[in-house]
Amino acid sequence: MPDECQPLHNINVGVLGHVDSGKTSLVAALSTKLSTAALDKHPQSKERGITLDLGFSSFTVPMPARLIAALPCRELQFTLVDCPGHASLIRTIIGGAQIIDMMLLVIDVTKGIQAQTAECLVVGEIATQHMVVVINKVDLLPAELRHKLVVKACKRLAQTFAATTFAGCPMVAVSAKPGGGDGPAPPAEGVPELIGELVKMVPAQPRLVRGPFLFSADHCFLVKGQGTVLTGTVLSGSAEVGGMVELPELRVVKKVKSMQVFRQPVSACRQGDRAGICVTQLDASTLERTLLCTPGSVPTFTSAIAAVEKVRFFSGTLPSKGRVHVSLGHCTLMAEVTYFGTPDGSGHEPAAALRLVLDRIGQLALNENVGEFDYSTDYAYQHELHGLEGRPSASGRQCQHYGPQWALLKFSQPVTAPKDALVIGSRFDTDVSKAACRLAFYGRLVALLRAEDPSELAHLRIFKLKMRAGSIDRVAPDGFSAVCKGMFKKDTDISLFAGMKVTTASGAVGTIEGSFGKSGKFKVAFPKGIVPAAPGHNSITLTFKRYIYDQNKRNMVQ
Repeated sequence: MPDECQPLHNINVGVLGHVDSGKTSLVAALSTKLSTAALDKHPQSKERGITLDLGFSSFTVPMPARLIAALPCRELQFTLVDCPGHASLIRTIIGGAQIIDMMLLVIDVTKGIQAQTAECLVVGEIATQHMVVVINKVDLLPAELRHKLVVKACKRLAQTFAATTFAGCPMVAVSAKPGGGDGPAPPAEGVPELIGELVKMVPAQPRLVRGPFLFSADHCFLVKGQGTVLTGTVLSGSAEVGGMVELPELRVVKKVKSMQVFRQPVSACRQGDRAGICVTQLDASTLERTLLCTPGSVPTFTSAIAAVEKVRFFSGTLPSKGRVHVSLGHCTLMAEVTYFGTPDGSGHEPAAALRLVLDRIGQLALNENVGEFDYSTDYAYQHELHGLEGRPSASGRQCQHYGPQWALLKFSQPVTAPKDALVIGSRFDTDVSKAACRLAFYGRLVALLRAEDPSELAHLRIFKLKMRAGSIDRVAPDGFSAVCKGMFKKDTDISLFAGMKVTTASGAVGTIEGSFGKSGKFKVAFPKGIVPAAPGHNSITLTFKRYIYDQNKRNMVQ
């Protein structure tokens, strides 16, 4: 049996779906406890009739027998994170991605999958491996055809989800608010079955309370006579009343005066908990969404390296040096992005400490630790971020993967975030009226750096492969050397290329020895000899690496 501070094991469930799919009605049907931000309490939400911000509520069930040994708590609590569905509010949905353990994808049975349903599905794939599809508003179907139409809808959705990490996920038909409208409604239908599917999905895995405390605060308000309350979700570690926490964006350290979990006082909170933390002498009007952490554990930086994957539903190109919206937690800002990867592009991992865990369709498993970035490895510059070659079929056919890829992110302003933060890149400049996925890539930070410092950036060994072409002018009588031309201008310092290998059209390999005269010609030695080629077949090529951040711009390596 747990101690009195932790009678509950909490699971955060994101409720996502297209606008007007009935998410908030479903949350109302499930919830028994409401937070200060629940069921569209925002004044503009009531005025516009849509969810504008993250809402939080919860319900509890007795701890299932199968989980008691691993999770010795009296009850299992599900905290529902009601996310907006409108296209213009995708930033808020992304902000909710970092805190959810499971997901309910709500689909209006009369409309099926819509544009923002697909984006919510992408967010779900990034955030969790556990999803239940809620087929809502089944009361709007003709009673005599309802069962047949629901079965047909499930089959159609199953085909769609077969190409995702949620292949074979459970689906539950519900009517969250039978009859709709604003007045009293009959009891919701299908709720017990939905709760049963959620309980089945709960892993027998206790929360990890080791490591620094990190708390994502999504609402902040003043309680007269008490102090400022920050409500949010514990992402890692734990904190106690009387302990010290830092607001890293403000570089302010405060003492925790009190804590509550859904208005019930507690003495501590840990990873996964939804809590309110009260501190004193903090101006609530200057804060909205922020972080709390163990003092000194969250840095501020201007550039970073992230291990990334392209979202396979994103149809556009992502060129290096392009600017995209990058979201880290609740913060979204512009960044210039340079992509790089394994030198051969074969998909094989380099002999480095960084290992990317790929699931069955080749995507980065973000619940795994991606390790430390290896600055000693050579990385190939990419003109764009690659995706997957082809799509997986319903039978689970494997897709070829391009291999590990990274992104150098140069932010438009300093950003404060955990050094291993979840990163989502988006193209919010895309027309929201078009049925196109705007989420472009995702990943995790693996290293922080100051890209404005050339000496620090020079440690990043990203190269472009250069190639020069020339021809053999004449072969020496002994057949072991040749004079070549056409590769360099007459004012080129050919000594920079001395010792580099060149290859002839027939495959012979020679070494550049130096210049020959002052016209740009040069001499090449062929240790194994060379046979004069027929006219038109005397070409030679030189390939070498040029490191794009090397301060010595004349430095070239083969």
